[in-house]
Amino acid sequence: MSAAQPAAAAPARERRRSDALVVAAAALAVRAAAVALSDRVVADVLRYHRLATHILDVSWNPYLAPRLYPYAPAWVWVEAGAEWAARHAGVPFALAVKAPVVLADAVLAGLIAHWAASRRVGWAYALHPVALLVVGFHGQFDSVALLALVYALHTLERGRLDTSALVLAAAIAVKPFPVFVLPFALVFVPGSAARIRYAALATLPVALLLVPFAWADMGALRRELFAYGGIADFGWIGAWRAVQAVRGGQVARSEAVHWAAAVTLSKLAFPAAAGGLWAAVVTRRLRWSVEQCALGVLLAFEASYGALSAQYLLWPVPLAVLLRERWTPVHAAVATVALVGFYVLLAPGVLTPPESPLVGTAVAAWLWAAGTVALWTVTVAWLVALVRRGLRPA
Repeated sequence: MSAAQPAAAAPARERRRSDALVVAAAALAVRAAAVALSDRVVADVLRYHRLATHILDVSWNPYLAPRLYPYAPAWVWVEAGAEWAARHAGVPFALAVKAPVVLADAVLAGLIAHWAASRRVGWAYALHPVALLVVGFHGQFDSVALLALVYALHTLERGRLDTSALVLAAAIAVKPFPVFVLPFALVFVPGSAARIRYAALATLPVALLLVPFAWADMGALRRELFAYGGIADFGWIGAWRAVQAVRGGQVARSEAVHWAAAVTLSKLAFPAAAGGLWAAVVTRRLRWSVEQCALGVLLAFEASYGALSAQYLLWPVPLAVLLRERWTPVHAAVATVALVGFYVLLAPGVLTPPESPLVGTAVAAWLWAAGTVALWTVTVAWLVALVRRGLRPA
């Protein structure tokens, strides 16, 4: 009987691998098509190009280029490599810099299909409109950090603690937001010594990456990395800004400095929300899996922090798809409306050539405003529903 079980399981494993490869290939194809349709150096891709030029022509230190790189120093070398390829191999910069992002997102779609043992679940991410917009058209690289984050959580569940911690460190080195998940991940690590080791492995590699830049110019590092407050394009501040734009006909500046009081409130609200969730998980009042914890804290950030950029809308998506969250399609719908309006109005050239917008600016403003307000409302309602489902009966 025991010998027959592995033999019987082999076809199922092969089928899961085959399904995952099909989903990954499809995700790669649709994202590659989006990249081909948006081969323009605009918006954030233009920022990548400016930073890459700075690295190749001015200084190895990205933090000496103001307002271009508020992250740990990992992804900057991909941007510089893309510019090097453009100069020496004739590869268009936009294609070169988006290629690893597209590949990472396709791998993530395949892994979701494999882990969920469901091609349908994999398709839900492979064809997710927010992923297509943020990865293929916009070109933001959050999916690279998300791939590492989701893999870290998967290995943590299977007891591979060192692997999980190091992969989480890689996620944090690409973009800072996976560090929000670390306190929750530690709850699922057994024993104090193991928790200390996990926390060290997840954070010390990132700290070591920062050492040369801190040594070179601590002021620049502090200004660009630690003083960054976000951009109020989405979130509750973004929603208010969008409504003001529709009502008054003018769009206010989005930088955090122009919303200082609201951003300060956000910086108080998110730690309070995250701390409350963490305490509930630690005391087992809130019975969440580690993936639900990650989704919950990311939703809490997007509900409480008011200055969100467009790419932040992707953060909860892979976890939500993997967990088969019923709020996923609602979130996808309102986020897509908000993103399309935003890109047309404030990032021309991302979706279509600037001279050929999808809709007029007035319609785009309404889409951005209505979508952003609806998105914040859905995010809050989703978080409340997730908490209610996880509460232990009294």
